[in-house]
Amino acid sequence: MARTKTATGATESVGDYIRRQREIANISLRKMAEQSGVSAAVLREIESGLRNPSRTIIQSIAGVLRLSAETLQLQAGVLDPRDAGDSEVEREIRRDPELTERQRDILLELYQTFCAVNRTRR
Repeated sequence: MARTKTATGATESVGDYIRRQREIANISLRKMAEQSGVSAAVLREIESGLRNPSRTIIQSIAGVLRLSAETLQLQAGVLDPRDAGDSEVEREIRRDPELTERQRDILLELYQTFCAVNRTRR
């Protein structure tokens, strides 16, 4: 189960985070289930730390909570915080199992160079 450190130094699971955000938004578990299309039983398991949510479930929950899916994915440990500032293309390059680490580095460097050149042309 993915756990992250909070500002106070305590650890918090993605389920704790989702529950806290749901309570802040004043949304009942039943209402969250209706709006997200995820059953209340599954939401309960996630919030109690018995289940890790899939990317699809994270996206559904994020929509109801009006958070970015990326925020919840970082909290859930689906995204590496080092990649949070990366574009979708860069994240996919880093995940591609067909590339070696060196090939990934070279491809990322080329991609970033092309983007920088194109920014200066605008």
